[in-house]
Amino acid sequence: MKNSRQCPKCQSRKLWVVQRVEQPDSEYSKTNPLHVTSQYVLTGNTEPMGAAAALVKAGFFETWICALCGFTEWYARDANQALAQLASQPGARVHYLDGGPAGTPYR
Repeated sequence: MKNSRQCPKCQSRKLWVVQRVEQPDSEYSKTNPLHVTSQYVLTGNTEPMGAAAALVKAGFFETWICALCGFTEWYARDANQALAQLASQPGARVHYLDGGPAGTPYR
């Protein structure tokens, strides 16, 4: 939908675009983006008053919604750097896969 400006399910061209999906924060006084993922990572700080962990928030979502049938496409935006940081942590819940060719096949 994002590239074709047309719903792949029903071919409608009537679309809603939510540039930044948001949700209420815990105090309901403002909103926060719906992050792709978030995870605490160790900071290495050993100071008594220092934080031993920091919350890393990876990107946010953009959605394209067909106004006729409701089909929705989700796109992660501004997430690559934080996802790479999270993937490098011990016990990470984030993994990077590269499905490209593995090199020249042996013959």
